[in-house]
Amino acid sequence: MMPGSKKRQRTPYLDILRVLACLLVILIHTPIRQYDTYYNTPSLAGALYTVLVAVNCNLFFMITGALLLPVKMTGRRFVKRRLAVVLPPLVVWTVVYLLEHALLLHNFTPRLLTSILFHPVEGLLWYVYVLAVIYVTLPLVSRCIDAIGKRGVEVILVLWVLSSFIPYQHGVFMEASQWSHNMFGAFANYYGYVLLGYYMHRYGLPVFTRQQGWKWALLLVLGIVVMPLFEFLVQGRFGITWQQHLDTITNDISVNNIAMATLLFALVQRFAPERYDRQSRPMTATWWPMLSKCTFGIYLSQMIVLRQIVWPLTPWLGRTHWVVDSLVSGVITFIICFLLVFILRRLPIRRYLVGK
Repeated sequence: MMPGSKKRQRTPYLDILRVLACLLVILIHTPIRQYDTYYNTPSLAGALYTVLVAVNCNLFFMITGALLLPVKMTGRRFVKRRLAVVLPPLVVWTVVYLLEHALLLHNFTPRLLTSILFHPVEGLLWYVYVLAVIYVTLPLVSRCIDAIGKRGVEVILVLWVLSSFIPYQHGVFMEASQWSHNMFGAFANYYGYVLLGYYMHRYGLPVFTRQQGWKWALLLVLGIVVMPLFEFLVQGRFGITWQQHLDTITNDISVNNIAMATLLFALVQRFAPERYDRQSRPMTATWWPMLSKCTFGIYLSQMIVLRQIVWPLTPWLGRTHWVVDSLVSGVITFIICFLLVFILRRLPIRRYLVGK
């Protein structure tokens, strides 16, 4: 996924999506600096910011499906190769974050260790946990895809999209979300993004084409806008807090996030070059792959860079609006993380630090 395969010819639009997704992940974390203002103060800026950046990791799952499905090697070999990419850095950064919690944040508890096999010591590492499980099961899913074909995948994606309305089932519909009792609950998982990425990479969606493309684009925009508006303007009459609103629209398996991920994927896929032109555009052919190869390490290191470098060294940002603060902090963090990972990738043990 984020860590690319050296034998595979690089696809420009997937490299661009990796970098975009990585930046969005950082931007969803930067408002934590002004947590109370962001989560407890209703504002149009907060709603717009959340809708735009909440898609982040979902793009990574789509890239996984685009790159790795169908699996073209034995299941055992595939799992061994993929886990060798993500597990060593996961272990290393788990230790790093444990040390940060113990020595710098002073909030280390035994629970961080007792649940480590099932729950990450640092929130952002959840993605790697889920990715490892997806790698283990991807060979089986690949065989299922071969068996059901294009139409079968479309049926599963439709059921998955229907499950994306579950996070909104409070207020008007019921007192609280009932995931386990919902008829589409079995489809509300991250594998939908993996299949969606595979489908769009292999078959494409007629978005931004001359015939039906702009109707698709309008449908996606409606998916991004209508449900958040419904959440804030209608559901709010039922005593739902601002934080509950944000939790709903940032839910990864929500209709607005699926629509946003699909729209961004289609946009980059449509307008990015088909291949790198090293003759006429050497800078593009060099920088996008380089940034893309660093995204896994940037993702793993972002929170410690934010907490220990960016926020302590930029106290002046705290006096600006939290949206400006978040955007500037995010860009600075991305640059520092890139420089850090660029150096780490020069070390002989880079596979244990930031993957291949």
